[in-house]
Amino acid sequence: MEVTHFSIVMNPIKILAGASAYSQIKNNGLSPQHVSAIFGASGAAKWLTIYGLDKAIFSEWLVNSDQPIDLFGTSVGAFKLAAAAQSHPAEAMTQLADAYIHQYYGDDISADKVDIETRRILNAFLNEKNIPEILYNPRFNYHCASVRCNGLLGSHNETLQKLAMIKALFLSMLSRQNLRNTFERTVFYTGNPVNTFSGIDNFTTRYVALNEESLIPAVLSSGSIPAVMHGVTDIAGAKPGVYRDGGLLDYHPLPSNLVDIKQGLILYPHFYTHLTEGWFDKFAPWRKVSAEQLDNTVLIGPSDEYVASLPGGKIPDRQDFYQFKNNDSERVRRWTVAKERSNELGEAFIRLAESGDIASVVEPLR
Repeated sequence: MEVTHFSIVMNPIKILAGASAYSQIKNNGLSPQHVSAIFGASGAAKWLTIYGLDKAIFSEWLVNSDQPIDLFGTSVGAFKLAAAAQSHPAEAMTQLADAYIHQYYGDDISADKVDIETRRILNAFLNEKNIPEILYNPRFNYHCASVRCNGLLGSHNETLQKLAMIKALFLSMLSRQNLRNTFERTVFYTGNPVNTFSGIDNFTTRYVALNEESLIPAVLSSGSIPAVMHGVTDIAGAKPGVYRDGGLLDYHPLPSNLVDIKQGLILYPHFYTHLTEGWFDKFAPWRKVSAEQLDNTVLIGPSDEYVASLPGGKIPDRQDFYQFKNNDSERVRRWTVAKERSNELGEAFIRLAESGDIASVVEPLR
């Protein structure tokens, strides 16, 4: 396939840091040895925007260090980190990105069809060979989160799920804490984590060790969108129930909600230069994530100039399936351009990190 080429944007990335992280970078730069955890956000096709950044971080930058690192993601963030925790992260991420781009639905955007396509995507980069690479990775401790659903959201009936989502939206508008009876967070993990992701935000949080039987169902559940996909049941080791998209509670997971990291920095490659705490918070623009909640976090994302240079002047998203419903070739073209162009972000990050110039461009989170 021929891909449209664009001129390289002068400043393709922005690097933002919380107070402690900002001070450390200003004084000591940013070294791979400084990182103790890496987070990945929900966002479906948006991840294609930073595919090249993630690939460079895991296959080029982190290889210059050897300390244990915790990985934590929800939805597509869980998918990409499952690829990153394999022996050949660049290859696995490419398999994930290519499989994600080549989804086709026609007139059948049903739960059955989405479930089939999502399992196809997982099968593209998760198999009997590399599952043990994730489970027994000597360096990366993998975590993904899902929510165990109570009430109507635990139903398999699509109409009841939609009613439950509407109810949850109204509850969330009043307070995020109103969702405590609707969602129970479950953190699935491997290895011997440096940190304990037990949840420190008053939501019920369970911690379940992964094995060969449970890894794929857990990853699938982390991205199972209500009323769009089927929920996942009977996950080995987890409490019985229906498990759905972890992004409902942790859309762009906030480290301060999940873990008290005493040492090291949290690296957060992200397709935005801001975070949205839970999925329902997308509809509450007044609810902002404060800089204090990201004290030792380093957020790396595309600049506004870079995003404006992408096809349509925007990053890919799930709505493209509807916008280009009868024009898959154009959607695939745009998503492929976004994927290939994202290598510019990776190159820019490596260049800044290796040159030491990162201290001159990092900005404080406000």
